[in-house]
Amino acid sequence: MKKLSVIAVLAIAVFSCTPKVENNVVVSDEHQFGVNYDSSANIDAIKATFKDMETFDTVSYVTKYADSAIFHDNNKITTLAENVAIQRQFIAAGFKLQVNPERHIWGSHFNFKDGSIGDYVYSYITVKFTKGDKSVDVVNFQADKFNKDGKIIEEYIVYDQTGILELMK
Repeated sequence: MKKLSVIAVLAIAVFSCTPKVENNVVVSDEHQFGVNYDSSANIDAIKATFKDMETFDTVSYVTKYADSAIFHDNNKITTLAENVAIQRQFIAAGFKLQVNPERHIWGSHFNFKDGSIGDYVYSYITVKFTKGDKSVDVVNFQADKFNKDGKIIEEYIVYDQTGILELMK
């Protein structure tokens, strides 16, 4: 009788843990054209640009961008060379930068209706700008578009630059 009870309990357990296939219906949403992800080579490249900015390693920094990369820095359009020149101005002015390790970074891959494809990385970060004994925390939102070779071709950055301008005085 014990053996029969054990077999019955095992059979009930196996049956109750078996997934019900009839309810697993695949639904296709014609409006879905992309996916988000939390790790990729593109995300790693953005994290590396943060490290380059902290160390002012402009040589390493430019390797992550296509030569023709365009920046939308608070809606001011600049080139890669102009962006690096701004970093060099920070170096000359005695600034130090530190990206807060608590940051939100995610990526997206889109297959647009027109047949084009887009790979993007979005970052919501806080950067501490320090000059001498004064510092300011600046919240940045950044969106980077990558080409098929894994290089950044376009970057949108939005932040309040008031605190940075105060440090420059």
